Order: sequence, then C-alpha cells, then structure tokens
Amino acid sequence: MKQKFGRRPLPFVLVAGVFFSAIAVGTSLFLWKERAHETKSGPTKTAQPGAEPAHVRGSANARVKIEEFADFQCPSCAALAPALNQAEQKYHGELCVIFRHFPLANHKHAQAAACAAEAAGLQGHFWEMHDLLYGSQLIWTRAADTREFFTQFAKSVGLDLERFKIDLESEQVKARIIADQERAASLGANRTPAIFINGERLPDSSLNQNALQEAIAKAVNAKAR
Repeated sequence: MKQKFGRRPLPFVLVAGVFFSAIAVGTSLFLWKERAHETKSGPTKTAQPGAEPAHVRGSANARVKIEEFADFQCPSCAALAPALNQAEQKYHGELCVIFRHFPLANHKHAQAAACAAEAAGLQGHFWEMHDLLYGSQLIWTRAADTREFFTQFAKSVGLDLERFKIDLESEQVKARIIADQERAASLGANRTPAIFINGERLPDSSLNQNALQEAIAKAVNAKAR
C-alpha cells in the first residue's frame, strides 16, 4: 500500500507561520510602545523667554522667584496684587516678583491697559501704573473709552504725556506684550492669574490671598534651610 507522505509537513508549516506571525506582531507592539514612550519622555517644549528685560519687583538674584501672568481687567488678578506686593516687602531680598502680560480676549480693555502699563514702563514707571490700574479697576473697566483714565494715571505719576500717548500705540509696546503671551503659551498657562513659584505652577486652589501667602512662606522657608 502506497503511503502518502506529501501532506505530513503541513502541521509544521502552520506552526512556523503562527510562530513568525507572533514575532511580527510582537515586534510591532514593541516598536509602538517604544514610540509612545519616546513621546511621553521626550524633551519638553522649551519655554519662550518673554519680554526682556522683565518687570521685576525685588532682587533679580532672590532665591525665590514668583512669575505672574496676569490681566489688568481680571478681578482675581486685582485681588492677588496686594498679597504679592506685601510678600515682596516682607521677604525683601529673598523674593522677587516678575509680572508678565496675559490680556484675555474677552476683557474689552485688557489690551489697552497692558499697553498703558508698558508705555509707563518705557519711562521707568511700570509698577506705579500697575498699582493704579489694579487699585482703580472697578472704575476704568466700566468706561466706554479708557484713554482719559490712562492719561490721568500717567499724569499722576509724572510721565511725559506726549511721549506716553505715542508709546501707547508703538510696536515696541505691542511686541513686549506679545512676547509675554508667547511665554505663557509655552508654559501651558491659559487663564489668569497663572502664578509660578520657582518654575512650579500653583494650583487653582492656591489662587487666593491666604493660600498664596502660605505658598510663598513655604517656598522662602524651604530655600532658607
């Protein structure tokens, strides 16, 4: 009787096929995981520098640096401004506060206020304008046209009014605001206020006066050890 040997290798062929298919699938899965890992652990996007020189209160060499991204029409920013000012005075020499512009599109006068602060800054009076804008926020934000208010603020801090009016519309002023906005975007800040202490962003739960003061005290004390 003639034996049929021709079909005996079939199981081996099937096993070999399954084996090599498994290797292919495994290799693909491994490469996919590697690519996913590279995406997660790869280099983070470099933060943009923001406007230079930045507006700084306190020593630029202080051990604790607070960087605030704010909008002059933002009520929460206005509420935190006194706490930041007090902290800088309390920890003088140990703390510096850096202000960055982040005027929000839904705030009608925020961009104009940022321009006013920058125009004052070109004459060396940024922080005086900063304090006036926050201190009288409830007044100028309700105006149809803010130019009269900003001109009066400029006059009260002793600015050259003609130069101030020209600087309000200058490309230099606009470029500084844009640079700060680009830095905010590069750091993932998308609302105001956004506050970073030594590069670490404060959670929203800390964006009130008491919690902010506690966070600042903790940072200063930690650096003092």
